[in-house]
Amino acid sequence: MADAREVLEMMREVVRTRISMLRDGVTFYEESRRSYYLQEYEDKLRQLDRLIRKASIRLVAGKESSSPEDDAPE
Repeated sequence: MADAREVLEMMREVVRTRISMLRDGVTFYEESRRSYYLQEYEDKLRQLDRLIRKASIRLVAGKESSSPEDDAPE
C-alpha cells in the first residue's frame, strides 16, 4: 500500500508541475485548449489528493487493527 501511495504522490507532483507550466503559458496550445487542459489537470489533482488521503487513512487504520499477538516477539 505504501508503494501505491508513493506512486500517487509522484503523479501529484507531475500534475502540479504541468499546472504551473500551463498557468505560466509554457505550452503550444491556443488559449481555449490551454484553459481546458488546465481545468482537467486541476480536477485530476483533486482526485489524486482524495486518493492519497484514502491511502493514508488505510495505512494508519491497518496499524491500529493489528492484534497483540502480532507484536509479540518470537
